[in-house]
Amino acid sequence: MAYSIEFTNVSKRYNLGLTRTSLPSLISNRIKRMTGRVKPKTAAEKYLWALKDVTFALEKGESLALIGANGAGKTTILKLLSNITRPTAGDIKVNGQLSALIELGAGFHPDLTGRENIFLNGAILGLKRDYIKRRFDEIVAFSEIERFIDTPVKRYSSGMTVRLGFAVAACIEPEILLVDEVLAVGDASFRHKCMERIRELLAAGTSLIFVSHNLWLAQAVCSQALYLERGRVKYRGPTAEVIDMYDRDVNMGRARKFQATQAQMPELANEDLEITGIEILDLRGRPGDLSNEAPAEIKVHYRANRPFAAANIVVRILRSDGLTCCMMRSSLDGFPLSLRQGEGVVSVTLEPLQLYGGAYFVQAIFRDAADAHGIVSKMSDSFYVVGSPLSHQEMNGVFEPNRRWRHEPAASFVWQPEGDQVV
Repeated sequence: MAYSIEFTNVSKRYNLGLTRTSLPSLISNRIKRMTGRVKPKTAAEKYLWALKDVTFALEKGESLALIGANGAGKTTILKLLSNITRPTAGDIKVNGQLSALIELGAGFHPDLTGRENIFLNGAILGLKRDYIKRRFDEIVAFSEIERFIDTPVKRYSSGMTVRLGFAVAACIEPEILLVDEVLAVGDASFRHKCMERIRELLAAGTSLIFVSHNLWLAQAVCSQALYLERGRVKYRGPTAEVIDMYDRDVNMGRARKFQATQAQMPELANEDLEITGIEILDLRGRPGDLSNEAPAEIKVHYRANRPFAAANIVVRILRSDGLTCCMMRSSLDGFPLSLRQGEGVVSVTLEPLQLYGGAYFVQAIFRDAADAHGIVSKMSDSFYVVGSPLSHQEMNGVFEPNRRWRHEPAASFVWQPEGDQVV
C-alpha cells in the first residue's frame, strides 16, 4: 500500500539550555565544566525528547488529527515533515507535494507586499511562477484581502496574515496539507470557508495532518486521530474515540490536582457526628463510571454519637476544576431529617444524572436544624461520567438536560398572480 506519509520509530531530541553556539562560547563552557565551575548536568537536565519512537502512516486522502497537551510533540511532527528540523533517529518518508501552514506568517517576508509574498511562498513550496500566476486571482479572492494585496505584510493583522497563508497553502491543491492551530486566529466565517476548502481537498485525494486545541474542529475535519503524550503515541483510532480518551485524561488529571488542593483545606469536624463515607452509585448499586443518561444515587454514610432531633444535609456536586454544578439541600426540598445515635445513611437519587461527561466530586455537609451552621463535612473521591465528550471546554456547560426537539417548518406557499398588474 502506498502511503503519503510514513513515520518509522522517529525520535527528536533537543538540548536544553543551549543558548550560545559560537566557538568561543562552546570553548568557554567546556573549560568551565573541566575546572568544576559548572555543575555537570544529568541527561534529563541536558536533553528533552520531544518525540520518542513515534510510528504512524497516512494514506492518500486520509485526514489525521494530532491531539495532546502542550508539549506533547504535535508541532514537532509537523516541523519534521516540513524539513524545518531533522529527526535524531528514525525514518520519515513523504510521498507527494507538501504544503504547510504551521506557524503564523511562516514563509512570509514582512517587508514584501501580499502580492510579492504569494510568489515567494509559492516558490518556497516548489511551484513555478507561471503556475502561481494562473492561481493568483483565486488565492487573492479566497483570502478576501484584495484591498490590501499591495500593502507590506508587516502592516497586516494576524487574521489577515492567516487568511493569506491559508489561501496560498490551500489553493495550490497540495497532495499533503499540514495545518497547525492557525485557524483559531481567523473569524468564524473564514474558519467555515477554510473547513469547506479542506473537505474539497480531502475529496480530491489530499492527505491532511491537522493540529488544533479546538477538538470540535478536529472532529469535524478528521476521521482518525493520534493521541500524543510526552512525545509518545498513546493511542490511534477514530477521532471521537481518541477525543473521549484525551478528555478523560484531562479531566482526571485536573481532578487529581483539585483533590490535592482540597486535602490541604480542613473540613468541618465534630465529636458528635462523623461522615464515614460517600458513595456515588448507578441504579443497580454499583460504583464506577456513570452514564449521564441513567439515574444515579449518592449515599452519605454517617455515625452519630448522640441523637440529633433535627438536622439538614447539603449535597454539592463539583466539577473537577472546583466549579459547583448543583447544590441540593434537604431543607429546601422539605425533607425532614432526624438522626438517631449510631450509623445511618442519607441518600439522594438523580433521575437521570444529566451531567456532561467528565470528572466530578461530591461534597456532603450536615447542618443544624435551622440550616444556619455546618456541623461536619466531607469530600468524596472523584467519579467519572460517560457522556458527551469535550466537557473540559467551559463553553459546553455542566449538564445535559432532558430534552425533546420539535420543528415547525414554514407553511408551503405558492404565489398565484391575481389578474394583470401594472407597475
